[in-house]
Amino acid sequence: MASPDLTQELTCPICLEIFTHPVSLECGHHFCSSCISRSWQKVPGDVSCPKCRQVFTQRNVRAARTLSNVVDKFREVKVTQPQEEFYCQEHEEKLKLFCEYEHKAICVVCGMSRAHKTHSVIPIKEAAQIYKNKLETSLETLQKQMDLSLHSKREREDGIFHMKAEVDRLRNEINSEFEKMHKFLFEKEELMKAELERKCNKIFEEMENNLTKTMDEMSSLEGAIRDLNAQLDNSGDAVEEDGVIDRVKGCRLIENNEEGKFDIQDLLKRSQMEFHKPGTGSTQLPVAIAGEPFKYIKVWREMRAVISPVPASLTLDPETANNRLIISQDLTSVTYGNEQQDLPEHPGRFDKCFYVLSSQSFTSGRHYWEVGLGNKPLWGVGVCRESVNRKGDITRSPENGFWVIARHPDCKSLKIPDVIFQRRVKPRKLGIYLDYEGGQVSFYDAEDMSHLYTFTDTFTGKLYPIFNPCNNNSGNNSEPLTLLSG
Repeated sequence: MASPDLTQELTCPICLEIFTHPVSLECGHHFCSSCISRSWQKVPGDVSCPKCRQVFTQRNVRAARTLSNVVDKFREVKVTQPQEEFYCQEHEEKLKLFCEYEHKAICVVCGMSRAHKTHSVIPIKEAAQIYKNKLETSLETLQKQMDLSLHSKREREDGIFHMKAEVDRLRNEINSEFEKMHKFLFEKEELMKAELERKCNKIFEEMENNLTKTMDEMSSLEGAIRDLNAQLDNSGDAVEEDGVIDRVKGCRLIENNEEGKFDIQDLLKRSQMEFHKPGTGSTQLPVAIAGEPFKYIKVWREMRAVISPVPASLTLDPETANNRLIISQDLTSVTYGNEQQDLPEHPGRFDKCFYVLSSQSFTSGRHYWEVGLGNKPLWGVGVCRESVNRKGDITRSPENGFWVIARHPDCKSLKIPDVIFQRRVKPRKLGIYLDYEGGQVSFYDAEDMSHLYTFTDTFTGKLYPIFNPCNNNSGNNSEPLTLLSG
C-alpha cells in the first residue's frame, strides 16, 4: 500500500524544503529552527510570523518534537521508496533532457527530433541546477529588497514616532506658555479690580457722607418750615369788632408765655437758616481712575517677562562696521556712505564686505529680533560666529559660520538662499529667531509672521546678529537697515 504524500505538510514555508529541526511559534505555525532564526536576525524589537504575520514581543520558539519524529519517519520512507519517474507521453521515454528554448522537459527521442533540432537542449539535472541557482539568486535579491523595505518601514515608523513626539513637545510648550500668560493676566486683572474697588470705595464713602449731611440739613430746614407754618397759623390777623381791634392773637407772636415754650428770637433765627452744600461731588469717575489707558500698556510691557523669547532690543557695534557704513547716534540703524570714513583700525572690523555686527551676542537660549527693511531692494541679514573671517573676500555660507539670507542678485554665487526674490510681496520688516540649543536660525516676514527660511546646524561659541545694507545702487538703495525696538 502506498504511503500518503506528506511532502507539502512537512515543508518549511521559508526554505521550501523538508523541515530540519522544526520549531513551533506561539501562533502554531512551524519552521526550520535555522530558517526562523535567520528571518528574525536583522529585525530589531518586535517580530512576526512569516506566514500569518502575527506580531510577537518575545522571540519564543519551542522544539516541535512530534513533528520532528514524523519528519524522520518520512525521510526513511522516502529513501526506501523508488523515486517517481516522469515519462514522455508521446515516446514513453524518461524525461532526461530540458529544452531551453521551450522551457520544458523532454525525452531523448524528442531531443533528436526535427522539432528540437535547432534548440539548445541540456540534461534535465543540469537544467534543474541552473534554474535552482537562478531562483536562489532571485530569492537573495528579493530578500535584499525585503530588507530594504523593512529598513524603510522602520525609518517611516521612526519618523512618525519622532514627529508625534515633536508635536507633543510643541503642544506642551504651547500649553505651558499660555498658562503662564493666562496666570499673569488673571493676577493683573484681579489686582486692577481690587485697586479699582479700593479707590472707588473711598469716593463712595465721601459721597455717602455728603449725602448724609445734605439729608440732615434738609431735616433741619423741614423742622423750621414746619414751626414757622404752625406759628403763623396760630397768630391769625387783627379782627375789627364794633370798632375795636382785637390784637390778642397778634400779641401771642411776641409774648413769652409762662411755660417758656416759645421764643420769637429763636423763631426768627431759624427762619434765617441757610443750606450749606457739602461739596460739589461729580457723578463721573475721576480721570485718574477712568482715563488710564497706560495701565494696559504697562501690563503689556510687564507681560514681556513671561514671554519666551522676549523680542530683543539690539544695538550696533561701530567697531565692527565697514568704513563705508554710517551708524546712527542711537546705534540702531546703518546706511551705506558714498565715501570711506577715516576710522581706527580694529581687528573686528569688516574691511571689504559691508557688514556690521550687533553689540549683543548669544551663547544659549532662544532669541528673537526684528529688522526694518523699508523699500530697500538690496540687503543681507542673519547670524554669524564670532570667529568668522572679517578681512578680504568672504564666502558667506554656513560652512564658514554665516547663516544669512539676502535680497541680492548674486545670492546663488554667494551661497545665500534665494528665498526673497521668489516672493511676490517683498517683506518690509524681517523677524529672526535663534534657537541655540535647538540648532535653528529661522527668518519670517514680521508683518504677517509667514515663514521664509530655516537653517539647521550645530552651534558653538558666540553668535552675533549681522547686518548688511549693501551699496547705494546708484541711489536706489539709500534707505537704512533699522533695528526695531523690542
